[in-house]
Amino acid sequence: MGRRPIVKNRKEKNKKVEQWSLAILPQLKDIDLGRLTIDDLSRLLKKSKSTIYQYFTTKEEFFEYITQTKINYLYSYKEEITKEIFKLDYQYDNLVYIVTEGTKDISSFYLRQLHIHYPAAWKIIEDFLVALLEDLKQFYIFGIEKKFFHPIPPGLLVTLDQCFIMQLIKDGDFFCKTTESIESTIKGYILLKFEGLKNNPANKNMQGYKMIF
Repeated sequence: MGRRPIVKNRKEKNKKVEQWSLAILPQLKDIDLGRLTIDDLSRLLKKSKSTIYQYFTTKEEFFEYITQTKINYLYSYKEEITKEIFKLDYQYDNLVYIVTEGTKDISSFYLRQLHIHYPAAWKIIEDFLVALLEDLKQFYIFGIEKKFFHPIPPGLLVTLDQCFIMQLIKDGDFFCKTTESIESTIKGYILLKFEGLKNNPANKNMQGYKMIF
């Protein structure tokens, strides 16, 4: 019989742990996560295995942690579209910054690998996308009702968003045919989408907007 693993209390993850954990992402853009070992993580993180085990029980826990950390940042989009986006002179800089920072150092190949090999981490992304699409639907409905957006069916707009997101994740050939990164592609999509929707109404029509989610 093999030796039983010793159950230890893990240290609480602080800002420093967050920084060195996320620092691995640029190195994982083209790596097969199914073949990744703790030894590989140790080498890429430049941390000893004992240090890693002080904070993470398994590789699965590590990938869940860095995924949740990224997603937590992306959730700040809610406040942005609540407070600012209906201003007549809004330039989308803050929204673009939130999204590009949240997706920084992540490749479509990495996302596909995460989907295949780390389902619990992928579920975090999946839950976020469900919430995001519902929020966008309510956002489109309100914008159309107040005549800030052109009267395009909200269901169609959300479907386009969903198709765009899934294309980024599933189309492994897209980024082989372009020099664009995920960050720059999302930025272009956001600017194209919202500038195309604008109906340029009187700003007062939007003053009562408050997110209901």
